[in-house]
Amino acid sequence: MNQDEILDLIFNQGSSYQNKRESKEIMAKLDEIERLLQYLIKNNRNFNERRDNLCEQVLTSSYAITEGYSSLYKNYFYIKLDENRLLVTFKDTIDLLNMYFSSIKDEEVESKIPKRLVPLFRFMKRNGLIYFDHESRTYKIIDYK
Repeated sequence: MNQDEILDLIFNQGSSYQNKRESKEIMAKLDEIERLLQYLIKNNRNFNERRDNLCEQVLTSSYAITEGYSSLYKNYFYIKLDENRLLVTFKDTIDLLNMYFSSIKDEEVESKIPKRLVPLFRFMKRNGLIYFDHESRTYKIIDYK
C-alpha cells in the first residue's frame, strides 16, 4: 500500500479502496501511531510540569527531589544528595523543623511535630540528613555547607 492509498482512505473515507482487510490494517496502524503520539505528548507534558512546578511539588509534599537545578530562588533550602540530585524545601520549613528540634528534647519528635513536616522528617532521617545528638538530646541537621 502506498501513501496515495493511505491518504485516500483517510480523507475520502476509502471510497476508491475496497479491500476491508487492508483497510483494517491501516486503521490499526493509525491507532498505533495515535497511541504513540499521545504517550509522547503526555510524557513531554509531565516532564515540563515537573521541571516548571518546583514550588507546587514542595507545597504538596513539603520537599522535592530535583535533578540539575543550576540556580534556585533564595527562599529554597537545598541539600545535595549526590552528583546531580538535590533535596529542595523552603527555608521557612527548615527553620520550623529546627524550632521543633530545639524545643522538643526527645527522640520522639516525629509524633510531636506537625503532620505536614513528618514526610520531610522521615526522608531526612532515613537518608542520614538529620541525626539525634545524645548530648543535647535534640535532632540536628547535618552540616550541609
